[in-house]
Parts: sequence; C-alpha cells; structure tokens
Amino acid sequence: MQMNNLYAHWCKENAQTPKDLYAFKCMGGPNKGADLIEPMRGSGERAFVACTVDLLEAGVDIERLNAVVFFRYLQSSIKFYQMVGRGTRIHEETGKYKFWLYDYTGVTDLFGTEFITKPPRSGGGSGGASGGDGDGDGDEDESPTVPVIGGQRVIINPQGHFILANRDGKATPVPVDEYRRGVIARVLSEAHTLDEFRALWIETKKRRQLIDHLLRDSFSPEAIRDVDRMSDFDLYDFFGHHGYHARALRRPERGAHYLTANAAWFAGMDGKSAVVLKGLGAQFALGGTDALETPALWDVPEIRQAGGLDALQVLGQPAQIMHEAKARLFGV
Repeated sequence: MQMNNLYAHWCKENAQTPKDLYAFKCMGGPNKGADLIEPMRGSGERAFVACTVDLLEAGVDIERLNAVVFFRYLQSSIKFYQMVGRGTRIHEETGKYKFWLYDYTGVTDLFGTEFITKPPRSGGGSGGASGGDGDGDGDEDESPTVPVIGGQRVIINPQGHFILANRDGKATPVPVDEYRRGVIARVLSEAHTLDEFRALWIETKKRRQLIDHLLRDSFSPEAIRDVDRMSDFDLYDFFGHHGYHARALRRPERGAHYLTANAAWFAGMDGKSAVVLKGLGAQFALGGTDALETPALWDVPEIRQAGGLDALQVLGQPAQIMHEAKARLFGV
C-alpha cells in the first residue's frame, strides 16, 4: 500500500497516468498470484513490484526480473539460493545479463554456505517426512523461528555496497571499493600510462584480450561501471578516469568532441570519406567502442550510402584509416 501511495504521488507530480497493479500482493488477497505472474513475465514495463513470502521458492521464471529485495530473515541457504535464482534468468532480447540484490536482513551472509538439509522430523504428518516446507496442510514454515523484537522503532544501518563475484569457486559478496581496485589494478598491469592504455584500446584484439582477462579473473567491468552510475560512459572513459585520473566524457560528449576537434581533418579529404568518418562519432555516441567494431556499422544508412569501406580506400588502407580515426576519437 505504501509503495502504491508513493507511486500515485509520483504520477501526480509528473503528470503520468498510473498503471494498474504497480505493486501487488502475490499470495492471498483479492488477486491471485498466478494470474499476475504472466503479465509481469511478458511485460516490457518496469512498473511491477511483487510482494511475496514463498512464491520465489516455487521455480517462477521471470526473465526480465531486475531486482530481488530481501526483507525476510532466513537461515536456510537452500531457500536463499532458490530466491536469489529468480534474478539470474537471462533475457537476451532486452540485454538483461545482471540483476540487483537488496539485502535488509543480512541474508547475503549465506553466500558460500553449504547446502545442508535438516533431517526429517520424527512422528506425525506425512509432510515432515517428505522434506517439504511444512506439514500436510503446507501452512507451517520449517525454517528456524526468528525471535520477534519488541518495540515499534526500526533502525536500518547501512552495511555498504557489494558485488557478487566468484572467489575460490564460491559466490562471494565483494565490497565495491575492493572490487573496483581489483579491476583497475588488472588494467594497470597491462598499460602503465594513459598513452599505453589508449594504444591498447584502439587495437581490437588487444582490447578484447584485456576484457577477457578481467572476466577470467571474475571481474565484470560493466558491473562496476553500473554500480558507479557511469553507464552513459564508455569503458574507455571509466578506465581512464579511475586508472589514469583522466577526464571522463560521456559517449555523446566524446562523439561531439571528435567531430569538432577534427573539423580540419574532415575538410581536407574526399566528401564521401568524410561522411563515413564523421559517422563514427554518431555511432560511438550511441553504442561506444563496440559500435565501431561490429559489421553492423557498415549497414548504417548514411555510412552505407557514402560508400562504406570503399569510400575509405580513397584515403589509403581502410584498416589504417579506422585505426587513425579511433586514435583521434580517444585522443580528445
């Protein structure tokens, strides 16, 4: 109810029409949880907040689930991993390769603990012998009882931000600062200066090797970039800022600077070649470095109409011209 009230207030302030069932109770109440899961699974909207106790244990697959929030106390690592697993579903169509985990009750301490099932209770009830969550009626929770703390005031103390990483074969929450230092240290080990890093970055093979090295060491550059709220910066600027204290430019800023700083270079070449090379700035603004190294680049209408790679042959070897263009782009 409180989340729906906040949502209604936000809609009023922003002149938006409230969506039905922004936050809803999955189990019990007037709405049937099963009836609401299907629209939640298929919707492209991010306006769904499902409030539930046990539904996440039931193997629900919602590929677009972006966040799992724990307000519940748990001592069962099996239940915890079942619930966390709801967020691990990949949805390639929308680029969902990660999710957010919010912990208000300390349940992430269960990461890395072994799965040990309690022995069945002796005597009475077929449900206990089946290893289920309760007796035959399914209403009793087998998890350890959590003592109720008296009083009405609740204080939540921030414990910091963590990124889940693979350490010694176990999923381990790593403090953000420690994770970032590990990423940057790995980059600095391969490029000691900003000039060395720039030279590495514009070489497609070397750049991909660097990313592969980070991933093999269980570091995700995209994860730490997102946590640092730098999603609108290319990884080049993220690494340059944290590793070499360079000024970070957002992708549209770097693309625009590339066009203005190299105006004389464009003016001194064939018109169609200039159109192709100017197009790199616009494509970088949209997709960053990856957009310059995909075959789809040559299918961009203005680049294709100007002649694409053939237009660059007027200036020399296309690969060398692209190399120079990227050096100018990242040298801004």
